[in-house]
Amino acid sequence: MTAYTLLVDFENVQQVDLSKLKDDTSVIVFLGANQKSIPTEIVMPAQRLGDRVEWRQIEGNGSNALDFHIACHLGRILEKSPQVRCIVLSKDKGFDPLLRFLNKNGLKCKRINSLFELDPNSATTDNPNYARVLEILSKSEKKSRPRKRTTLAQHISSIFQKKIQQNEIEEIIDRLFANKKISESNNSISYDF
Repeated sequence: MTAYTLLVDFENVQQVDLSKLKDDTSVIVFLGANQKSIPTEIVMPAQRLGDRVEWRQIEGNGSNALDFHIACHLGRILEKSPQVRCIVLSKDKGFDPLLRFLNKNGLKCKRINSLFELDPNSATTDNPNYARVLEILSKSEKKSRPRKRTTLAQHISSIFQKKIQQNEIEEIIDRLFANKKISESNNSISYDF
């Protein structure tokens, strides 16, 4: 029996390594109407999941169209199997009020920004770029540290003189979250070091 259902907002989070998921996890990847291809580095590792992974391309465009599909499907899953734990993989905090409501009513749901949050051990600190960012941030004055995710990403880019790819910047930020070095509340980042 599946203990977790992971609903992936692929419009919002494209760094998805499904190869490390446990055997008790099923996955539904929601693709936007205009997303016509999926990178092979995502699809090939997902094949080992067999029928535990589904790909759903939504129809139609519009503000939050994919989010509404995820919310609808989440409700259907929980109506059929209220004991299943549901995890929404999305950086969109718009899901949080719905998930709080569902949890308040005895269901088990949460939103994560990255798969590192499912297995913090995979968010190792041995990445040299991660270590450099952590060192520079910890030496800077607390009041001068970036307070928004976008300014943190820009700050990391400037640390590497804009010679670092955006996906690596996002991975460094995801590792900071997974290792509980940073947290976010009301769109403001706080530092725990």
